[in-house]
Amino acid sequence: MKAYLASHFFNDAFFRWTEDFAQYLEENTDLELYVPQRNDRINDKKNNDDQITDIAIAKADTEALKESNILIACIDGLTIDDGVAGEIMGHAIMKEMEEEYNIPGIPRTIIGIITDMRWLGTGENKLYRNQMILGKIKEQGHFVVGYAGKEDWKEEVLEIIEEFTKKHGN
Repeated sequence: MKAYLASHFFNDAFFRWTEDFAQYLEENTDLELYVPQRNDRINDKKNNDDQITDIAIAKADTEALKESNILIACIDGLTIDDGVAGEIMGHAIMKEMEEEYNIPGIPRTIIGIITDMRWLGTGENKLYRNQMILGKIKEQGHFVVGYAGKEDWKEEVLEIIEEFTKKHGN
């Protein structure tokens, strides 16, 4: 079973969060995990910037997304990262097209994760997220709410992965 870990990873804090969570998933599941930040061909801006193109990035990440049964998407940040939003919509549309047009595909689901404490706020303390992106996550998978500094949300993600893989044969 293949999975794709989508996150904003272009600064040190999110890079570390993404790598830590990727290692956690690899240690606790049998998923074959694609983590875009590990793909130096398209993300080593320090050493390969002159060779990295938008088309190369799009092709590499899209190929991995097409092969992925599970999209695990972090929607933390000031807003949902543009790339993550695109990955969510791309994965969702693939699933819908495969089902609508009876195209043989692979089982697919989305796990959206938010750990920003403001999500649990009310009124002026409430964190907004794009409703179309949230709708696609909830329509086609699971929305996991964590809290900054806590890690119980990771167990919930593992349970969802286990349930999905049991249901779909891996």
